[in-house]
Amino acid sequence: MKRKILFLPYDPEVEELYALASRQSKLCLVVWAHEYSEKYVGLFEEYSDDTRVRTARDAAYIWAKGEMKMPEARHFILAAHKAAAESGNEIAEAAGRAVAHAAATVHSARHAFGLVLYGLTALAKIYGRDSAEVKEEIKRLYLGLEQISAEEKFKSEKWAKFLITEKR
Repeated sequence: MKRKILFLPYDPEVEELYALASRQSKLCLVVWAHEYSEKYVGLFEEYSDDTRVRTARDAAYIWAKGEMKMPEARHFILAAHKAAAESGNEIAEAAGRAVAHAAATVHSARHAFGLVLYGLTALAKIYGRDSAEVKEEIKRLYLGLEQISAEEKFKSEKWAKFLITEKR
């Protein structure tokens, strides 16, 4: 059986990003995962016309805002995983799973790093694991999380009560 992801949280390339993510609130990770998953929606859509991945990303944001209940959002997230698996393309599958994990961050902060692991896997399948593109993406994700965390602008927005009262 071929390995689905090419990176793990404690790999040297991503260990600093993982450490930074581990220190963030769940709400911060939800905002970051949503914002930074758009790239992978686009990548998935380069290989598939299936709309379930984009729909899951959109549904998770609506759920995070408190305008959708978990069972309905869960349905969309699981459908995104299914779309990824059914894509028939390793790059699309990894990109779709990156988005599905980003969407699932609303449920559990631990899913946020799935965005990184699967997203980088998609890029590594295109450019190679040690490519400049993968290194640049790690930097983009790190700096993006650092900025979102520092600015905390997202705290002034309306969010579902469970995201405001829960640290992780």
